[in-house]
Amino acid sequence: MVANAFSIIEVGSRRYRVRTELSEGINNRTGNSGKQTIDKTSDRSEKLSRQSVHIPRQLHKYIIGARGSTLERLKSQSRAKITIPAERNKSDLIEIEGSVDERAKAEELISQVIEKNLRNVPYTHFISLPLMDAGMQRKIEEFQNDAKQRFLRTVDNSGFVHPGSLHITLGMLRLLTPDKVSEAVELLRTLSNEMHEILGLRPLVVKVGRLATMESDVTKARVIYANVEDFSGADDDRLQRLCVFVRDSFDRKGFIDEDRPLKIHVTLIRAKTGQSGSADEMKAAVATPEQTEGTEQRKGKVRGGFSVNAGPLLKELGGLSFGVCRLGQIQIARRFRHASNGAYENDGSVALP
Repeated sequence: MVANAFSIIEVGSRRYRVRTELSEGINNRTGNSGKQTIDKTSDRSEKLSRQSVHIPRQLHKYIIGARGSTLERLKSQSRAKITIPAERNKSDLIEIEGSVDERAKAEELISQVIEKNLRNVPYTHFISLPLMDAGMQRKIEEFQNDAKQRFLRTVDNSGFVHPGSLHITLGMLRLLTPDKVSEAVELLRTLSNEMHEILGLRPLVVKVGRLATMESDVTKARVIYANVEDFSGADDDRLQRLCVFVRDSFDRKGFIDEDRPLKIHVTLIRAKTGQSGSADEMKAAVATPEQTEGTEQRKGKVRGGFSVNAGPLLKELGGLSFGVCRLGQIQIARRFRHASNGAYENDGSVALP
């Protein structure tokens, strides 16, 4: 027979009321009176000790689980005391108290939870080749304004990438601690000599143009981008060789866990629903929402949100060229963090020839 009960779990400043089960057939003693009492003997001959484990606080919620259920399970299975800091402390340290075996078991179980949920944590950084040429930025801004007025009136202004933040993405990074950020920056800097060998003494100049959509069906476009090619031509494609080298180097070190292949491009527009436009315009330009995965496109799926019919835009403006520009540096850029000029903030960079 199993009896239900509740226990209170304290996690930082929060308390969680969790249902537990007490099995009458386990750890029970029956006296002469026939009454059953639960054996609460907990003394252990082995000396107990405490240790701090560094777990990025972005992962703490997965260790806690819904209403503390995962944390309760980890405690029960390991027999260790596990203390998670309050959110306001902004601490990454989780305290584990128990015997050597209990602490080892707790760490093993926590590692399993982290491994299962790590990909649920958003990316924090990306490897970026920023397009800093003011003339090109101005041309792209003019195109975006034209596209907004003539073809994409229902797309929110936030869907048009700020000209100051235009860049080529070589890989998405999940750097959850300052140490990981430092490791990524240091790795980039150690690649400097080989990057210079690939590029030689000439500046890396690229041409940007020829619009396309990330989706094969242009009537349900989520991302409109411009192709980027080495100005020196296919016979001397230093841009491709540089991008592949850097991405593969980070991949080998375990920094990149995304499945998407490298695609050298500059995103100009991400479809987001605007508030303007009539009902007829909305019906003509915007498709139904689709729940998807990834940052732009992953495993052939389109991002969640609304899509637009980019056919008319591509028919009239698809052949546009925005000219050429020099790529001057490669960065470990921060997602969602911008300077006053619109450029992404970065934690480290390497200058190119």
